[in-house]
Amino acid sequence: MKFLIVSGFLILAACSIRAELTKEEAIAIATDCKEEAGASDADFEAMVTHQPAISPEGKCMHACALKKFGVLSDEGKLLKDAALELSESLIKNEEKKALIAEIVETCDQLEVSDDHCEAAEEYGQCWRNEFEAKGISPDEDLV
Repeated sequence: MKFLIVSGFLILAACSIRAELTKEEAIAIATDCKEEAGASDADFEAMVTHQPAISPEGKCMHACALKKFGVLSDEGKLLKDAALELSESLIKNEEKKALIAEIVETCDQLEVSDDHCEAAEEYGQCWRNEFEAKGISPDEDLV
């Protein structure tokens, strides 16, 4: 499974950045967030397959996971340094890895909702749009 900032793939990728965090621990955190948010199995599947959230609970599950991995602040804003570090660790191709700073900067400029669940989804949509615009495929280019 893959984990994307603001989407689903950041959860599993956190293993790459935080050596003490295993894949199993990352899945456990995602599962905890699913339960905390009251999200469904379909919400969880959407997150780990890089799709937009399909319910309000799915959006809150994303926000929970992003906060637990230090990418979304307690105020619901993107933490640029953490987002950059985590995202760069996910990209296999060095040329595409160089594009991550632009993506982080673009998404950081968003005026997002004060609602943390909505903000997480807005950041996730920005990420998906920027990845597509820059030719980065979650299925092909991520570890």
